[in-house]
Amino acid sequence: MAKLFLFDVDKTLVDSCGAGSRAMTAAFVQLFGIDQGFAGIDFTGRTDTAIFRDAVAVHSLDGDFATLLARFQETYYSILPSTLAEVQAHVLPGVPEVLAGLEAAPGAFLGLATGNFRESTRLKLGRFGLYDLFLAGGYADDSEDRAELVAVAIERLAEASGGHEPREVCIIGDTPLDIAAAQANRARSVAVATGFFTVDELTAAGAGLVFPDFSSWQAVLDALLG
Repeated sequence: MAKLFLFDVDKTLVDSCGAGSRAMTAAFVQLFGIDQGFAGIDFTGRTDTAIFRDAVAVHSLDGDFATLLARFQETYYSILPSTLAEVQAHVLPGVPEVLAGLEAAPGAFLGLATGNFRESTRLKLGRFGLYDLFLAGGYADDSEDRAELVAVAIERLAEASGGHEPREVCIIGDTPLDIAAAQANRARSVAVATGFFTVDELTAAGAGLVFPDFSSWQAVLDALLG
């Protein structure tokens, strides 16, 4: 049976130490002249498109949303690399070993299911040489709704991996929204408590398997592939 593993990015694979939100805030200032444009808006587990839509509504910005979003993305992407360089962004413990082990496992395929835009995903993971490990993904560009972008990611990875049937799908993230998106797509949910939620909170949210982190990477691999 083919096994499709789709990973979230921030706080699951890497810790960007707030570089994304800082760059988004700076882009908002540059475009609209509004300081702290995302103040009070929840980022955790949500898509960048939904977060930006909230900011547009809060500040009553005029204009077509798609046009505003395109302008914002262009500015954000120009700022993000320098912001990543300014912070201590890093790959989370055990992640390289887990990815390498899954990549080497027969019938296992790696993908992404993230609330980041596609280009910001490339910038964040590319900094650590991880982006090219993933065959396909679903991003904030595809949908504002996490469950919908996960559905897109599953189909893209299934196609990129050769359309194998039957298949088992595993969604790996660090928030209850990742868990809910997995459940909505009848996928196995795996959570890691390297973000803002504890093992107990992620378990209560319905994750089928929860790790404190991936530092015991061989045990993680055994559980994922078992």
